[in-house]
Amino acid sequence: MNNELNLICCILLLSTSSLMAQETVNIPTDTLKQNPLEEVVVTATRTDKKIEELPIPITTVSSREIQNRGIVRLNEILAEQTGLALVGDHGTGVQMQGFDAQYTMILIDGEPVIGRTSGTLELSRITMGNIDRIEIVKGPSSSLYGSEAMAGVINIITKTPPSGVSAGVATRYGTNQSADISIDGAYRADKFTFSGFLNRFSNEGYSLVPESGFQTVAPFAAYTATAKAGYKISNQTDLNVSFRYYDNTQDDRYGIENRIVSGKGLQRDFSIFPSVTHRFSDANTSMLRFYRATYNTESSISYEDTKELYDETYFDQAFSRGEFQHDYRVFPNLVFTGGVGYQYETVEATRYDEKKSFNSGYGYIQADWKFFERFNIIAGGRYDMHNVYKSQFSPKLAASYKLNNNITFLASVSRGYKAPDFRQLYLNFTNAVAGYSVFGYEDLKENLQRLQNEGQIREILIDPASLSKLNAESSWAYNIGIRMQPIDKMTANINVFRNDVDNLISTASIAIKANGQSVFSYFNRNQVFTQGAEADLTYLLSNTLEVGGGLQYLEAKDVDEWNMVKEGRAYTRDLETGRTIAVKKSEYGGLLNRSKYMANARVSYYETYTGIRLSFRWNYRGRYGIRDTDGNGIVNLENEYVKGYSLFNGSLSKSLLNNKLRLQFTADNILNFTDKAYISYLPGRLLYGGISYSFNK
Repeated sequence: MNNELNLICCILLLSTSSLMAQETVNIPTDTLKQNPLEEVVVTATRTDKKIEELPIPITTVSSREIQNRGIVRLNEILAEQTGLALVGDHGTGVQMQGFDAQYTMILIDGEPVIGRTSGTLELSRITMGNIDRIEIVKGPSSSLYGSEAMAGVINIITKTPPSGVSAGVATRYGTNQSADISIDGAYRADKFTFSGFLNRFSNEGYSLVPESGFQTVAPFAAYTATAKAGYKISNQTDLNVSFRYYDNTQDDRYGIENRIVSGKGLQRDFSIFPSVTHRFSDANTSMLRFYRATYNTESSISYEDTKELYDETYFDQAFSRGEFQHDYRVFPNLVFTGGVGYQYETVEATRYDEKKSFNSGYGYIQADWKFFERFNIIAGGRYDMHNVYKSQFSPKLAASYKLNNNITFLASVSRGYKAPDFRQLYLNFTNAVAGYSVFGYEDLKENLQRLQNEGQIREILIDPASLSKLNAESSWAYNIGIRMQPIDKMTANINVFRNDVDNLISTASIAIKANGQSVFSYFNRNQVFTQGAEADLTYLLSNTLEVGGGLQYLEAKDVDEWNMVKEGRAYTRDLETGRTIAVKKSEYGGLLNRSKYMANARVSYYETYTGIRLSFRWNYRGRYGIRDTDGNGIVNLENEYVKGYSLFNGSLSKSLLNNKLRLQFTADNILNFTDKAYISYLPGRLLYGGISYSFNK
């Protein structure tokens, strides 16, 4: 802590001395959002469109906003967005409209990031150093993006180089010896552009239970390298290519069976994305794009005393896709967008018997019709054909009506789906220590028969022959909203949503093994619904002061469980009398890990005279269910919840040398909140000092 405070004092001292030497600093006029509804986005329709014209809920986060908050990883910025919650389940993922992390598609420049663990994509894999903006589309987007977009889409859009030569370097150091170092450079001429970016992010880990002798999060070092190049072949044709490489090494050490094991874990992903765009005319544009991504992990763990191998695993995933898209502007107020594509995906891993593969073809079409000046309709759909599950059609209809210059009404209905993944279809895993087994649906019968032949099965609970073929999960979603500018320099968004989900894929015990442990598998079972409302407001009080805030109310329930509670068929035991009593409707907590209430507030101050910028944020997550302690299978008792908590974050920065040099101090989780039992991804108070320098000529 003393080292951290010394670093902070040095930064503040530098800031003070610089202020004395330099009276005036030129701050860009776009430091605060002047007209957020004028922003142009691409994710919601796959075409450039102003936010004020979209009938779909969308949020944007600019690179300047990310920079002003002192944020360097994707998980940090998403944690502060209205309606989003971070969840820790085999990594840190994001929950949207009550859906688990596996239902939100994460894109970089419109292409999917692969490499999920139990459905969760670790958000800290993605650095913010070369990001232009983030676009967040809420609600099913399967009509354009297919599976994994049932909750919505988060698209991270990387920077386009400015004209001339530009370069920069940035570094941040702080708590837990966390170090983030970035270098970037770019060149842009009439016909050619190139940009490169390098980042190193490391941390010595932390322990929420120091007396255990082990770390909650292990030390790691991660490297990211990206490059983009573009060439204008002619006035009508552009050629672009980009690549991304990520490498993470982690030092694992933990206790097992009264012994200590340790080793290294490696994680790598690589992607390359070439595309050609040709403009036949002002009305016709075509794009041909290819995408190839790989994701690999390796882990080797040995006993420290004997060096004997304890566990060794690997996971290799590959994803390839080719797609053709055409945009046709029939009239100035009517645009058709259509596309066809084919994708091929493979997985080879320790927990799969052999190399597995998926292949699918798809086509989509969308009409964007500005029916008249105040009324806009977007209608479309996507058809997916898959080699394992049945074909899916995902339609969408959205409309907006501009009542006046300050009020716009939004409404949409859409169908989303999520395909069974490799894990749910083909997993073959037995925990050597605990003794339980998990098998994917496709291999369940064969593996269960093998265990029976070996005498490892004591009782069959569910006959595998009685299980229907595993189908894709599907949902119908309904959104109604209003977008307002009630007074000058104030924007407000209100959205009410409902999602009805069918064929939810669940796990259940299929058999009891001779050792008393279970055999688990996956099957389509229950229906769930999520519904709620969210609101967000931003107000520019002056040219230098901006305030804002947001809140979300959420209900997420299992239909069968909710019916049992309403009909008085769900019971618990009275803690005082020991009597069995019916669970009240007001006591039912719904799906696990969903907060009924979330809220945030933010204040940003930019002093143009001194170059000082301040940012302060408050984020609240209400209590949420985490376990079942009375054996009735639902959340209904106080001790089955994680208590609600607040996080306070702040940053202070000073710009020098006409904004080329920036000094910054950041404090996250200022009140040092931790929950060692249930929230392992919150390490406590985090203090950072940073410096960056950039130029363009």
